[in-house]
Amino acid sequence: MTVAADVKNIDGMLLIPAGCELKERQINILQAWGVTEVEIESTVESEAAADPFAKIPPELLASMTAELKALFWQPDETSPVYTEILRLMLLRRVKGPTPK
Repeated sequence: MTVAADVKNIDGMLLIPAGCELKERQINILQAWGVTEVEIESTVESEAAADPFAKIPPELLASMTAELKALFWQPDETSPVYTEILRLMLLRRVKGPTPK
């Protein structure tokens, strides 16, 4: 991973410069300073790999979603809890069976 923007402490001291590749040493520095988030450069390949739904044809994804929605009795599609449960079920279906 490559840092997209300079990481500074609360006093403005530079901890990790933009463009720096994060390795164990840099991660340890961030942890020592209590930094919990940094901006990371992304690539099209990494975004596609991070989104398992991107590999599925839209028609199949819609079919799988409809199939899973049918399992619920009177779902509240405005509920964030319902939305997250449906997303996790769909993710599990896309990834396939878990190994035993």
